[in-house]
Amino acid sequence: MTTDVDALVRLFAERLRSQGVPVEAAATGSRTLHIEHGGERLVILLPERELSRLLADGDELARDLWPGTSALEAAARMLTVHLEESLEPSTRGSTERTWTYRAGFFEKV
Repeated sequence: MTTDVDALVRLFAERLRSQGVPVEAAATGSRTLHIEHGGERLVILLPERELSRLLADGDELARDLWPGTSALEAAARMLTVHLEESLEPSTRGSTERTWTYRAGFFEKV
């Protein structure tokens, strides 16, 4: 059974791919993604609880930031923005290659 959280992870991965970011799921249906950024392979952990919170705000995000989009699309867009902002400083040379989503940003694990 596919949940809204699973749909959000798929849409988030599709958005990253459309921006030229190589993305692979750790396993079929996984909420862990492997991406390439700055020439390094990163592990992105997407906890269900955090994604559920983001989805709960999806209608408001759609209305305020991206009128005409669905709550799911707005949540995927916000997740993409959060990742871009979190990875903005170069991760090159970093020993931390695993990131997890927490309340509006990604943090190194």
